[in-house]
Amino acid sequence: MPPSPALRRALIGYGLLAAGSLGLPLVTRDSYHVDVATTILMNLVLTMSLRLEISTGQLNMAHISFMGIGAYASTILMMRGGYSFWITLWVAGVMAAVWAVPIGGLALRVSGPYYFLITFAFSEVVRLIFNNFFAEWFGGPSGLVQIPKPDPLRLAGVQLTFVGKVELYYLMCALLLLAAAVLVRLDYSRFGLVGNAIRQGDVLAETLGVWVFRYKLTAFVLGSFMAGIAGAFFAHSHQVLHSSDFSLEPMVLLVVFTVIGGTGSVWGPVVGTVVLTIASEFMREFHYYEILVYGAVLILTMLLLPEGLISLPGKLGRLVRRGGGGEAEAMGAGVAP
Repeated sequence: MPPSPALRRALIGYGLLAAGSLGLPLVTRDSYHVDVATTILMNLVLTMSLRLEISTGQLNMAHISFMGIGAYASTILMMRGGYSFWITLWVAGVMAAVWAVPIGGLALRVSGPYYFLITFAFSEVVRLIFNNFFAEWFGGPSGLVQIPKPDPLRLAGVQLTFVGKVELYYLMCALLLLAAAVLVRLDYSRFGLVGNAIRQGDVLAETLGVWVFRYKLTAFVLGSFMAGIAGAFFAHSHQVLHSSDFSLEPMVLLVVFTVIGGTGSVWGPVVGTVVLTIASEFMREFHYYEILVYGAVLILTMLLLPEGLISLPGKLGRLVRRGGGGEAEAMGAGVAP
């Protein structure tokens, strides 16, 4: 049985993502370009997992905090406990998911501004704990430095090392493709359909027998797990960790990337993250005005493209067809008797 058109588009999109990410080091190995590309891939894991939570109708302002929990958990286990990165990587995701269960269980019982405030308050509490408490573990205001890079990995008789930027890029690429495969599969499954129904009307979905709370909590926990994985990679690739890495500003940027790209499709955050991360590199000299520019872009996008940048090709296609139809009508009117 041939795949449905929607599934075919999903496979094409995933293929393009895989080809683009895997092929970039073949085009350039410039240190700066590889650094930017690695940041894009890490942000894609964060925005795509954030979009999973938004797809059920809730904006989790603590998403960046679960990244921080994963980052600190992996760092402490590796530096203090002597565990391998390949163990701490998954423990980081599990730790973030474990904390997401009670926080999500509490926050998801309310909605609207109350949900926003609970997740935002949790985010601030986590940041303050990292900065002001247990300094012997979290490094205090100075943060943690000299974090070891990922351990070598022996695979099929070949030892892989992750010291250089290209090697770290390919590691992040593998994590992204794994996360994207899960998220795309969920989006084109019954889970994705139910999540979309909940986002459009959770009360109606509940009257039809959907356990809304369970679906929302599952999306919350799974999204937090992926944020924890991204946090572990962030810590061991940057080798420096500070509480400000998980403050309000990077969280706002994640929301902007996701919303501008479009939350109606799993590929919306991909478009938004790639376009805006590249644009931010050109705006480095205007660093103090970067958030202001993002705010203006967000307002314009919501006014002109409420479904995000992902809807732009469809809108242009409809305009072209409409223009072609109008031209045909004009020609028909000219030859009419």
